Amino acid sequence: MRMTELRRLREERDLTRDQLAAKSGVSSLTIRAHELGSVKGTETRTSEALAGALGVPVQALFFPLNTDKSINTEISELVPA
Repeated sequence: MRMTELRRLREERDLTRDQLAAKSGVSSLTIRAHELGSVKGTETRTSEALAGALGVPVQALFFPLNTDKSINTEISELVPA
């Protein structure tokens, strides 16, 4: 599984690859390889380190998450409690 959202999340936080590498402990070359899609899989500890440094759950690295709270509120109002 590829980290399809890594670059978008990094750029949203105005981080360079080197800055993310420093925060996560993952090399900037590894981050680059994941962003370019040249890595077929990833180790759990790598994804956990990157997610932690970006402040997102691990699944956010692989799948786009809806962060629009107004949509989430509207949906929760439709679902009976």
